[in-house]
Amino acid sequence: MHKFLRHMVWIVTAVMLQGCIGLGAWTLGTRTESSDRPKIDETRGAIDLRQAGTEADRKTALELRRQWGEPDRIESREDGKEEWIYKTGGLRWAGMVLYLVIIPLPAMIPVGTQDVSVLIYEGYIEQATSRDWAFKAGAYCGFFGMVYGGLGCGTGTFEEKQRSASPS
Repeated sequence: MHKFLRHMVWIVTAVMLQGCIGLGAWTLGTRTESSDRPKIDETRGAIDLRQAGTEADRKTALELRRQWGEPDRIESREDGKEEWIYKTGGLRWAGMVLYLVIIPLPAMIPVGTQDVSVLIYEGYIEQATSRDWAFKAGAYCGFFGMVYGGLGCGTGTFEEKQRSASPS
């Protein structure tokens, strides 16, 4: 029975590692992306900011309200534009995560909510902005397969690591 328990402890430990062993620290913060020609999906809060929509994709404020419903908040601006804000998820976080051997130690605070804001002018959507949270930058040494893709040490932002890992 003693041997069985020892094997179970090793199996549980291996499952809990989640592919990361070493030392590391990462910062978290708000990620904001905007587009003057967003592709707006039928699902509330679903937008594609990376691929510009065509003139045919351009929606009116009435179509947006019909698809997504009433915004959670509307802010009027001095230039005659309105900003419609739709909450899309949970909280946005800021702070740091330390990783010691196999244990992540989060030190984060909520700084707002995840949302999509749509700028409306003369009945048309002029711009959309998505705000959520993301890991920003970090330093690590060890095996971080899920985060940085392997064994080693380094520093940098997550965007830099993703660009260098993707095929050109």
